[in-house]
Amino acid sequence: MSGSKAVGKTTLIQGLRKKIPDLIIREGFRQVNNEYNMNIEKDYYDNERWYISREIEEFQKMKQLPNPVLLLRGPEDLAFYAIHYPKISNFNWDVEKNLFHELTELRECKSDYILYLDADIETILKRKNEDLTKSRKNMDNWLKYWQPYIERYIKSIEYTTVLNTNDMPTNEVLKWTLEWINKKMKERY
Repeated sequence: MSGSKAVGKTTLIQGLRKKIPDLIIREGFRQVNNEYNMNIEKDYYDNERWYISREIEEFQKMKQLPNPVLLLRGPEDLAFYAIHYPKISNFNWDVEKNLFHELTELRECKSDYILYLDADIETILKRKNEDLTKSRKNMDNWLKYWQPYIERYIKSIEYTTVLNTNDMPTNEVLKWTLEWINKKMKERY
């Protein structure tokens, strides 16, 4: 699952947990090693190698599980981030060359399907302002420097389904998603 900040991913996950108890949901992991300075090229590559290796290891483990797994921001998101962070930060680093092996291995880890929750900027900002549970300090930066690019990238992946949530109440998003999951499970199994 992917989508902008404040689009409704966390709310949807909460509903899915109640409706599909066997569904394994991996909400990603955050960097726990703070020794890297992301503005130093060598540190950036070391950080990304660490992060990518963890993602690959975890992805391979999840592929072996008998129950379906929902990834919030899967390997496709991580590959995009690894390549584009330096560009967006105005660094002229050759990420494709310096992380060639890691990115090649990461790109072999593909989600079976991606559900991209979409909404226009007005809806996203409204939801952000109504959600007092998260601070979203870097939201403006995200919307300006990341969202337009990652949205285009994820939507271009052939196995992505886009759900426009603009006028959908949360219960309708959940209902639609449950039907989508059931359909995809039938196709797969």
